[in-house]
Amino acid sequence: MDFRLNHEQQLLREQVSEFCKRVIEPKWIEIDDKGEIDREVIERMADIGLFGMTISSEYGGQDGSFLEAAIAAEQLAYHGPALSIAVMYLLQCSWPYMLQRYGFEEAKQELLPKVAAGDAAVGIASTEAHGGSDVASIRVNAVKKDGRTWTISGEKSMVSLPTIIEKMPWGGGWFLIARTGDPALKHRSITDFLFLMKRGGVLTPGVRYKPWTEFARRGLDTSVVNFENAEVDDVYRIGEVNNGFKIAMEGFNLARTMIGAVCVGCAEWLMERAVEWVRTRKVFGKPISAYQGVSFKLAEFASSLEAAKLLSYKAAWTADRYYRDGAGSLGEVAKLGAMAKLRCASLAVDIGEEVMKIYGGASYYKETPIFRAWLAAFSYVVGAEGAENILRLIVAREVIGREFVE
Repeated sequence: MDFRLNHEQQLLREQVSEFCKRVIEPKWIEIDDKGEIDREVIERMADIGLFGMTISSEYGGQDGSFLEAAIAAEQLAYHGPALSIAVMYLLQCSWPYMLQRYGFEEAKQELLPKVAAGDAAVGIASTEAHGGSDVASIRVNAVKKDGRTWTISGEKSMVSLPTIIEKMPWGGGWFLIARTGDPALKHRSITDFLFLMKRGGVLTPGVRYKPWTEFARRGLDTSVVNFENAEVDDVYRIGEVNNGFKIAMEGFNLARTMIGAVCVGCAEWLMERAVEWVRTRKVFGKPISAYQGVSFKLAEFASSLEAAKLLSYKAAWTADRYYRDGAGSLGEVAKLGAMAKLRCASLAVDIGEEVMKIYGGASYYKETPIFRAWLAAFSYVVGAEGAENILRLIVAREVIGREFVE
């Protein structure tokens, strides 16, 4: 067993790190304050292939592995710990891949090259206000209008990227999960669609959105979206009718794997801020690091962070083993992805809180940016891409057996 990155992976890590030092580090606080990712940042990320990382070269992508995508995600989060840039990146690593794997060729040829070029973006439209993580209880309806057209009606909450999509040159949309049969059938009457909010520079009729006001991760917008008989062609259906639940769960598995890596990068940045502070800040004539109450706490966090990093890498490796090598199982991908998000996100929040305490009163002002990373990671503890108890349930099903926990 070799824990070293291979030459190509190490080179990717260095290249993304150097890019982030030049492009992300000087702007991440400004982006968080402004609440918008600069178009220039998106273009430059696309120029080095970040938005096409897991997309096939057939569609203009990089043919990258999920482990390589995780390595890049970690660096984007470390150098931009408010996380909006890293989260936009991880969305493009996961949901377009689901289109690539299960979508119609016409839709793939149309959209995926635009995503890889940074001219379009894809988010997720799953959550509804009444159900949260209970995807099987969604109410947004998709009704077949004729042989080729579906009409979408209802409201989604916490939909990612509508403001960004509207400003994209070409556009983009969402991996949308809709009800296409009897609600009593739960997950057996769900179908997935690529719903393009904007296509070829033109907005799709029947879509209204209202952004939430988030207290962190502000460069990445999240909105309530209303669909009023909005039409989508059957060519944008992803997978079979009434068989979309399984595909959607695969997408969440991959997103959670990337979230683990993003939270590791955020936690690494927070740890470095703590180490810098305790080395240089003196209290009662000696550095804070000389007090074991502080240094031992950081030692524990350093140990946990190393374990979390290995877990995030293993989750990505497990996804590659299944999707690229045809080995392992979807259950293993789901379990490791859930573990990665559960452990890495909570650790980043715990480290952030402790660093705030170590900084003391100096941490409670906007001039000290610790709070930006702390609150950004907190979004993944409170529920984005699956609440903590949902993740525990996924792990329990795989460890104990589904028949024993349901």
